[in-house]
Formats: sequence, structure tokens, C-alpha cells
Amino acid sequence: MKLRHHVGKLLVCCSVLWVVVSSTSSNETACCSPPECDSMLAFSSNISPVSEGGGDIRRRSLCTWKWRSSTVKNRIPSTLWEAECSSSLCSGPNKPSLNSLPIYQSVLVLHRQQGGSCYTASFQSVSVGCTCVWAQTSQN
Repeated sequence: MKLRHHVGKLLVCCSVLWVVVSSTSSNETACCSPPECDSMLAFSSNISPVSEGGGDIRRRSLCTWKWRSSTVKNRIPSTLWEAECSSSLCSGPNKPSLNSLPIYQSVLVLHRQQGGSCYTASFQSVSVGCTCVWAQTSQN
């Protein structure tokens, strides 16, 4: 019973707030619209070579992969590179019980909003490599 009483109070308060906000002039409601984009972001164009951090591991791995690019015009970065596993199995002797699976990482991207210079930030899951894992088996 107490919950219904609190819900009723909340509905009344929300209704009053809605009436007050909707009855104000359009100039006064401008406070609730998104702010203008007035910030500047700078990004480094320096890209570290593939050889740093262990060389070209995509070819040395037991589960090799190739790179696939995806380009979106109104996104920063406009091009993302994703790993695509070359096979569903790992290479090497006696490896039938191992599967090759992609490794995912969340990458921050900016999408340009319609109208120009404003961007919305979001995370996108990107495959950054492949790894060997034990094959799933069904146990009865």
C-alpha cells in the first residue's frame, strides 16, 4: 500500500513538472536542448609500426589472421582494421582439439552528428587478433 502511495505522489509531481515545462516559452526551454559544440579535439597522426611489440605476430601465431578494413565516412577514426581468423582450427601438429577464435576489444569512436561539427562518442567492439582455445565438447 505504501508503494502505491509513493507512486501516486511521483505521478502527480511528474505531471505538475510536465505542465510547468510545457507552458513556458520556447526561449526558456532552450536550456534543455543539447549544447552547441564548441570544443576542439586534437588527435595524433603518429601510428606505431606493426613491427613494434613482437613483430608481425599474425603470421607467427598458431591461429593466423588477416586484416580487413571498414571505412565509415562520418566516423573518427574513419577506418578501423579488424582481424579475421584464417581458419576455425589452430595450426600445428596434434591440434584438432583447439579452435581459433577472435579476440575483441572495445574501441572509442566518434560519429559526426547531422549538421556538421558535433560528434557523439561510443564504443565499438573490434576484433584485434585470434587465439587458440580448447574446443567445446558436449558432456553427457
